[in-house]
Amino acid sequence: MTRAATDRAECRDDHGPADPWLTCCAPLVLFLLLGAAEPGAVGGGLAGLLGLTSAHYPFVYGLRLAATLALLVWCRRPLGAWLGRPTWWPPLLGLALVVPWIVLAAMQRDAGWVPASVGRAAFNPFELYGSGTAAWVYLLVRGLGLVAVVPVVEELFLRGFLMRYVVHEDFWTVPFGTLTAAAAGACAVYAVATHPGEAVAALGWFAVVSGIAAATRRPIDCILAHAATNLALGAYVLASGSWWLV
Repeated sequence: MTRAATDRAECRDDHGPADPWLTCCAPLVLFLLLGAAEPGAVGGGLAGLLGLTSAHYPFVYGLRLAATLALLVWCRRPLGAWLGRPTWWPPLLGLALVVPWIVLAAMQRDAGWVPASVGRAAFNPFELYGSGTAAWVYLLVRGLGLVAVVPVVEELFLRGFLMRYVVHEDFWTVPFGTLTAAAAGACAVYAVATHPGEAVAALGWFAVVSGIAAATRRPIDCILAHAATNLALGAYVLASGSWWLV
C-alpha cells in the first residue's frame, strides 16, 4: 500500500469520492490536453503545427469528447455514490445565471478586454456545412459536450479537487462545499485562468456556484447548475448566432 493510500485509510473522515485523484483530476486534464489540438479562431498553436484548420474542428472536438466520455464511464463507480441526490433549485438558478454571463461577457468584449489570442474557437457549423444534416449532427455532439461533459469534468476538478486541496492536501478528507478564503481565492484564479475571454462573468458565476456547493454540500447540484447555464447559453448562441460565446 502506498503512503497516500495508508494515510487515507487512517483518516476517520473520508468524504470521497473513491479513487479521488483519478476521478476528480484526470477527466479535466485529459479534456484540456486534447483541447490544445483544436483549431482556434486565429490559428496557430498546436493545431497550426499539426496542419489543422477550422474545417477540422468538428473532428478534433469529437475525438476530444469521445476520449473524455470514455474516462468518465471508467470513473462511474467511484462517482455514483458520491454525487448525491439533486436539490430542486440549483438548476433553476443555473438557468438564470446565463443572463449576467452573456451581458458581462459582451461588455468585456466591447471594452476590448479580450485579446484575440484567448478567443474561443467560435466555430459556426452552418458556414461549413450549410443547413444540412452534418451541421445538426455537429450541434448534437457539441451540445453533448457543453451540457453533459464540461459541467462534470470542470466541477469535479474545481470543487471536487482544487477548492478542497487548498484546505488540505488530502482533499478527500475535506467535506464537499467547504468554503474558506483559500478556497474562494482558488476559485477566482481558476475562473479567470480558464475563461480569460469572459473573466468578469466567470468571477461572478463561479462564486455563485461555490455558494451552491456550500449551501447543499452535494456535487450533483453544482453539476446541474453548471449544465443548466450551459444549456441556456447554447440555446442563446443558436438563436442569436453569437458563436464567439462558445
